[in-house]
Amino acid sequence: MQLRFIAMQDATYPYRLGTDCSEHMIARLAAHEASSYVVVADDTVAKLYGQDLVARIDSEVGRPAHLLSHGVGEPHKGLGTVESLARQALELGIDRRAIVVALGGGVTGNLAGLLAALLFRGVRLIHIPTSLVAIMDSVLSLKQAVNSQVGKNLIGTFYAPVEVLADTAMLRTLPPREIRSGMGEVVKNALAIRPSMIDRLAGGLRADACYDDDFLRFAIDESLTAKATVTRDDMHERREGIVLEYGHTAGHAIEHASLGEVAHGAGVAIGMTIAAEVSRRLGHCDQDLVDLHRELVAAAGVEPAIPAHVDTALVHRWLSHDNKRGYLTDAPLGHTPMVLLSAPGEVLTSDVQHVGPLPLVPVPLALLEEIVDDAAERGARSAAAASSA
Repeated sequence: MQLRFIAMQDATYPYRLGTDCSEHMIARLAAHEASSYVVVADDTVAKLYGQDLVARIDSEVGRPAHLLSHGVGEPHKGLGTVESLARQALELGIDRRAIVVALGGGVTGNLAGLLAALLFRGVRLIHIPTSLVAIMDSVLSLKQAVNSQVGKNLIGTFYAPVEVLADTAMLRTLPPREIRSGMGEVVKNALAIRPSMIDRLAGGLRADACYDDDFLRFAIDESLTAKATVTRDDMHERREGIVLEYGHTAGHAIEHASLGEVAHGAGVAIGMTIAAEVSRRLGHCDQDLVDLHRELVAAAGVEPAIPAHVDTALVHRWLSHDNKRGYLTDAPLGHTPMVLLSAPGEVLTSDVQHVGPLPLVPVPLALLEEIVDDAAERGARSAAAASSA
């Protein structure tokens, strides 16, 4: 497995990436000498990989391993699920030397990460990501958070894993929806942080989501570098790391309002096209940047519009509860902070007293809602055209 270290200020942990490398993964789990292993997975991943992993830990590592599963998707990403997982783990008799293994995508990673942070005020955490979004994005963040009834990722903490073990072979069982979701995050990294990858990315994106290992490793490696660039000196993602929220203001709202039908990376992809249009209407960029966003998003297999089944009234509601509220202390009433670009890799900033420049600008909420409605109208027209075809 290829080894690199993820460094964020005083938090550093190894990230190992390989293909068909399950033997190495078992060896790395054994090296940590846990008293027991608590493998957390959703119901689908538990059947695909969880049962086998637990059996191999039992037989090859010689330590107790427990598989705890949870429901699939965003509706289960809440404190109730964390409490249920914690109760099960404690009833199994785990102790402070246990390791929580997050086996799955971003939802599982957040649930297991928060679980590890809370059990005995902190037990060790190892990520084994099984989705493209998790492999190249969520496991590179110390943010462990769950949703509330008010909005996404509003309840949580920061907690570092002791290791990440990633095997691209696990991506082969992903449905196209999840691959497209991951590529939405890759497009974000290219547009907001690493425009040098845009040409190869544009030439390699596939709407059918069928990628070879070489292209996947390119996308993962570039995304690791992009994230490291902005989090090396900002482990809590409260300064330059905020740029990773590009597309998330509208994207989170769309994802939340869809009740899980829109995958995270797809929501972010649509959210980026909305952010680009916001920037254009505010006079910060030209139409070419908007067109580039839409072309890349469409090439990744995500329609650059809000799907017809998403309730725009709910999208409006979640927009006002975005998790970036409070950064711009002097933002005018009726505005919300957003990450915006003037060109690929050129992030707009605002000076905040006692903090310095932040990659956020205040946006009139009414303008954002108007552009969201336009994106929903495009989605409705597309759905109508498809049904009449």
